[in-house]
Amino acid sequence: MVNKKYGFTLGEVLLAMLIIGVIAVLSLPSLLKNVHEKSRMSLLKGTVATIGNVIQSEFTKQRTTEITSTDIYRDPKAFIQKFDGAKSGEPFGKTYKRHSDSKVITDVLIPTDDAENQAALLLKNGVGIGIVNDKENSKTSIVVDVTGADKPNMVGVDYFIMKVEWYDGEGYRAGDISGYVNGDADGEESGEGLKDLCNAGNGAACFRMVELSSYEPRYLD
Repeated sequence: MVNKKYGFTLGEVLLAMLIIGVIAVLSLPSLLKNVHEKSRMSLLKGTVATIGNVIQSEFTKQRTTEITSTDIYRDPKAFIQKFDGAKSGEPFGKTYKRHSDSKVITDVLIPTDDAENQAALLLKNGVGIGIVNDKENSKTSIVVDVTGADKPNMVGVDYFIMKVEWYDGEGYRAGDISGYVNGDADGEESGEGLKDLCNAGNGAACFRMVELSSYEPRYLD
């Protein structure tokens, strides 16, 4: 009796390797996109936590619960230097786009040290942060670009806006960071309304959606 040895021919092995290679090439862009999305969201979450801690430290240092008694309000340029800044580099891009259709947004808020009641800084980890005080409307906005001036420079992808609470309220305290709240006619928050605003290029609405999703990278899906 002849013993037969079973195995793959060289051609079969090469064909299998070719198929695996094609699948890998097709899957790579999606995998890289997922990695980048998770990385950006992780940076955003960590940055928000860091900003919140520095704000609360400022409250403790000044022994106050009033925004107007802190450098956040009085001197944002001095306050932002309390963060671990890079020696050089730009914190924000020159222009930003909507991620829904990649159109440039002309009225996006870009903090700068050249303007009154504003400050901006590039952190050592490459994240750009900025403070904008609207004293007339008792409002302090924090702007974050998790990739600094580098691309993609898209609202809702790497660019977000949040607010600093000025007063204690139900479920939060002065100095806490929170998202924009979109109310409908009945005063309830509208998810579709937030999504429409985010897609239109509203960085505050995008951050509110991120907040509601518990920092889910695919928060718009």
